[in-house]
Amino acid sequence: MYAILLSVLSGLLLSAGFPKPAMFYLAWVAFVPLLYAVYGKSGKKAFGLGYLCGLVHSVTCLYWIDYAIYHFGGFSFVLSWLILLLLCAIMAVYPAVFALAAQKFESFPFLYVFGLPFVWVTLEWIRAHAITGFPWSNLGYTQTPLLHLIQVADITGVYGVSWLVVLGSTVICGFLKNYCRKSGVAVLAALLVCVLAYGFWRTGQIERLQHGETPVNIALVQGNIAQDMKWDRASLEKTIATYGRLSEEAAKKKPVPDLIVWPESAMPFFYGLNPKLSARVNEIVKATGKPLLFGSLGATREGGKVRLLNLACLLDAKADFLGSYAKQHLVPFGEYVPWISLFRFAQSASVGPVNFVPGKNPGPLVWKGLPLGVLICYEDIFPKIARRTVRRGAELLVNISDDAWYGNTGGPYQELEISRWRAIECRVPLVRAANTGVSAVFDATGRECGNLALDRRGFLTCSVYPMSYLSVYVKYGDFFAWFCVLMTACAILLRLVRWIRVPAELRVRKGE
Repeated sequence: MYAILLSVLSGLLLSAGFPKPAMFYLAWVAFVPLLYAVYGKSGKKAFGLGYLCGLVHSVTCLYWIDYAIYHFGGFSFVLSWLILLLLCAIMAVYPAVFALAAQKFESFPFLYVFGLPFVWVTLEWIRAHAITGFPWSNLGYTQTPLLHLIQVADITGVYGVSWLVVLGSTVICGFLKNYCRKSGVAVLAALLVCVLAYGFWRTGQIERLQHGETPVNIALVQGNIAQDMKWDRASLEKTIATYGRLSEEAAKKKPVPDLIVWPESAMPFFYGLNPKLSARVNEIVKATGKPLLFGSLGATREGGKVRLLNLACLLDAKADFLGSYAKQHLVPFGEYVPWISLFRFAQSASVGPVNFVPGKNPGPLVWKGLPLGVLICYEDIFPKIARRTVRRGAELLVNISDDAWYGNTGGPYQELEISRWRAIECRVPLVRAANTGVSAVFDATGRECGNLALDRRGFLTCSVYPMSYLSVYVKYGDFFAWFCVLMTACAILLRLVRWIRVPAELRVRKGE
């Protein structure tokens, strides 16, 4: 029974590191209870305890998904929770495999202390790419409040910080079990000193570089339009008027914006195809005299059928069309239905239209010679999309999103902190305009210029310093994650060799 309680405790500690409540320090010891729970257990029991830990963690960290399913998917309260549990049941497999690896490495103290962090990062990397990919709750994201610690992300991405956090748990367990006590503590301490020293040095360097660039004033407009009202055709005129009024106010306040940004699908109609409503947007642009980047709907013909596009449109100060970017990584069951033959029911009961197709041009959009890398909605959780547009020349990342689907839960806050990492990894500023919040501006070190709180209507204008700079992470991508995959493969091979050499009767006695 104590093992079950310890596994549940680990699941809760893992979730406590994320917003909210954002107790980042708990992540460093989160795996200690689980590692103690599986010690001396059979492989089957270790897997089960890890699965329980993962299930508790997934439910308590991703509970906001139920809010979207229940309020906007047309499902009953019970069915929405069952769907959430199904997703969490899949996500729980990863901690289960981690717990199994811990049980298998018990007879290898060095692998136990230093190898398990590689295993965890390998599992995070697989989760980021398997099926449609969902790299939401990577453990490194819990350390966002430690700005100098996470600067190493411009080399390793979030995976480097995840590895370091897991090492905290394995070193503690190793110390308690007399596994590599001195070497474990020494390596952890040395790495923390090196990473923090790099963070302080790198922060100062990037701040000097970006302040040598020409600043651009960006105004983010947060309309705070309720989701049911947003898609109500009778409310379209009121929605447009709200954004128009806020934009005109922003254009008159100092610092005077050079560019105004509205959120994802701020204009929930087909801009350019609806003459009357498109003209209203153009009038707002001409009234403010400022260029505008905004979210709208688009249409394309594919396979003889008209399909939807989730667009970001760019207009100059005279309302002339400069270009558009179509979202490339769509939300499964929100914008399209994967494996339609298996999930056909989701077409009539989803959290949004499911007739979207991904865009094919990664951009960036160019305004007055400034390349803008656009990320729509949860594209900000996929580092490769941000890297790709920065490699193509983007000097400023613009994330337009609509987190109203998640209500006042931890979801909007979690995505806000995740988006901050794209600025650090790519070493370019990132501005984030969200319908109901949280809208924010981050410089190339991840430092926040300001934000608009959740469920608040208003605007925010900040100065950003676009940068033409390719970090190690932008150049070489997830090489650290691949290194972790290689190390994990080597550890498994070593364990298999030991397994083959141990007599069969001894393996049975040890529960292997």
